[in-house]
Amino acid sequence: MSVMRFALVFLIACGTSEAPTPTEAVCPEPDPVTTLSYDTFGQKFFNDYCKMCHSEALLRSQRNGAPLYHDFDKLEYVMRFPEHIDEQSGSGPAADNHFMPPDRCPETPGGPLAIKCKQPTEEERQQLATWLACEINRPHSF
Repeated sequence: MSVMRFALVFLIACGTSEAPTPTEAVCPEPDPVTTLSYDTFGQKFFNDYCKMCHSEALLRSQRNGAPLYHDFDKLEYVMRFPEHIDEQSGSGPAADNHFMPPDRCPETPGGPLAIKCKQPTEEERQQLATWLACEINRPHSF
């Protein structure tokens, strides 16, 4: 294979399409625990945008492709995947990820993909990335 053909195949394979990327958000000092905590931010975010498919109450057939055990019903569950969540939905200095929620969502938990998904605002995506960056370092008792 010629060098030119190899370069073309490489560029097509790598492409310029976006891929899930860490946002590299950092927790500011002082930690905004009073405004960005699970109780003040995270729980509402996951209820509004994620739990129609990412809930422990849903069977595999009801999850619309959401991986098993990627459940966001409790802080403990969210903290199993903070980097993955950041790479799918967070926005920060290194990346602006809009992979989740997808374009189509169920109207009810576990229902068919029937409606255009409600999307987080850019500010909410930035808050998500910041909150995750902070929450990773906060003490937990689970």
